[in-house]
Amino acid sequence: MLSRFGISELLVAAILLLGFGLVMVYSASAARAEVIFGTSFAYLGRQTLALLIGLGIGALCYFTPLAWLERIGYAAWAVSVLALLATFTPLGVGENGARRWLMLGGFPFQPLEPAKLGVIFGISQWLASHQDRMQDYRVSIVVPALLAGVPALLLLLQPDFGGAMLIAIFTGVLVYAGGVRLDHLACTAVVVVPLAGLVMALREYRVARLIAFLDPWADPLGRGYQLVQSQLAFGAGGLFGAGFGAGQQKLFFLPEAHNDFILSVVGEEVGLLGVAAVLAGFAVLTLSTLGIAQRAKTVFATLLALGASLLLWLQALLNSGVAMGLLPTKGSTLPLVSYGGTSLVASLAAIGLILNAARPSKRGRAGWR
Repeated sequence: MLSRFGISELLVAAILLLGFGLVMVYSASAARAEVIFGTSFAYLGRQTLALLIGLGIGALCYFTPLAWLERIGYAAWAVSVLALLATFTPLGVGENGARRWLMLGGFPFQPLEPAKLGVIFGISQWLASHQDRMQDYRVSIVVPALLAGVPALLLLLQPDFGGAMLIAIFTGVLVYAGGVRLDHLACTAVVVVPLAGLVMALREYRVARLIAFLDPWADPLGRGYQLVQSQLAFGAGGLFGAGFGAGQQKLFFLPEAHNDFILSVVGEEVGLLGVAAVLAGFAVLTLSTLGIAQRAKTVFATLLALGASLLLWLQALLNSGVAMGLLPTKGSTLPLVSYGGTSLVASLAAIGLILNAARPSKRGRAGWR
């Protein structure tokens, strides 16, 4: 089935999602922007600027030879770790008890996004260069765990539990695709999963989010507020929606309507059919990126494309699951659609890397399960 999807389908899905995203960012943010900045186009303007920057970086990722990218994998990982460390310096910006942002030249920058790419680069280079030793637990599990563990630990210190878990999932999928022994992977998961549960339980607000997820209507004005407002938005939209711009929940009822919960605004204004169209776009994007990864000509290209595809569709799955009340609340953007400059640039960089992996190469690869 994956063989039917490739570059053309990926580009069409990405362009449609980007275009629809700009429309919905304006609709979801216009009222908020008018109050804060005095113009309804403030957020749209910033998103458009991020789009232009992202297209430039995506082009750079596409045209840079894969052989060169493979040589800088560890350097990219190191830079991403330094960016995370910078959040604990005066450059870091604190909000709601967390330090997840940097302020660079007056523009906010979230190091989590380059950290995801950095981990993908570092682990892909390591696994590709040690294909003949993948039966060794230290090579296939311990070193990738260290490459993922350092940025994951820094994210936990910010704190950003969800970001750390995303990196852990990326790592697990990459080592599986790289050829790790399944018993090694299973034994590691038996240790990591309970440990992750313990780390989650150590913070009271994480437990509160889980409780709110299980029954948001038990405290609709407190812990369950976000999920309740999101569900009200979906319910008001029905099958066809209230019409573009006619949504009410975005008018300071639904928190982060232009960002974390933009799919809820889509549900209210364009209805179930609009939500289904967005999810169908991501389904095509997912199948296309996985198809390209499977057909890549080298091990590094396969792993890089697979990791970059995870950055897109796994986060889309998380965001949509949260918005629809299927997953506990976690602040995350809907790639290519939500407002968020760092996320948009990282998403376009990921697409550039995937398209690069689809380019012909004379080198062979070991294969992907």
